[in-house]
Amino acid sequence: MLVILPPSETKVSGGDEKHPLNISTLSFGSQNSLRESLVDQTIELSSDSARARKALKLGPKGDAEIARNRLVRESAGMPALFRYTGVLYDALELESMAEDALSHAQSTLSIFSALWGLIRATDVIPAYRLSWDSMLPGGRVRNQWRPAGEPLWQEVEGFVLDVRSEGYRSLAPVPSNRGVYVALVTPGEPGSRPALGHANKAVKGKFVRELLASGETLESVADFADWGSKYGYEVDSSSHQDGRIEVVISGS
Repeated sequence: MLVILPPSETKVSGGDEKHPLNISTLSFGSQNSLRESLVDQTIELSSDSARARKALKLGPKGDAEIARNRLVRESAGMPALFRYTGVLYDALELESMAEDALSHAQSTLSIFSALWGLIRATDVIPAYRLSWDSMLPGGRVRNQWRPAGEPLWQEVEGFVLDVRSEGYRSLAPVPSNRGVYVALVTPGEPGSRPALGHANKAVKGKFVRELLASGETLESVADFADWGSKYGYEVDSSSHQDGRIEVVISGS
């Protein structure tokens, strides 16, 4: 089982200076040539602060983020699971997670980001700033990732549970025969349920934390639905279509 999280805009600073970026050590090596290109483009973009602010949608206070990008090949590394922060990652509550659940997280969780594509939770990365819709010298990030999907999913083993946001999912959608995209929705008529609003990230984090704490390994959509019924999540099996399934969240 592989659970794919979205990245966060915000990143924890610092890390281990003895372990800067080494793209050859990142998981799912079919992406490495594109990773190298995107890193080069990100560094090139950061040489022009005004251009970088526009491309990364940053204000004047964003110059520190641009400086990070300029040094992305040499700055300190940190495991990805601890590099990302924000609402979803806060809801995982890693610091209070039981040892067996944390071990399950490290072997099960992955993150799909604009700069690295699909990496495992334990892969070591530097702090950086880049979004799925950013414009780099070689073009839009999303357009550069599109050809990478087919060889990537050939590398991935097991059932994939995709909880990415729509933008990051669009970079390399999981084939419908390999897993399922989890859509959090509010109660309503099947086929027209509204998406969960502002609570989406927090609920995703809590949901993933509970999955990890359960210690279960899912191998199919049916397993996912069974897990939901045991742990209080309404996984609507009838909504499963084109690699997407709805989880109905009440009272969030």
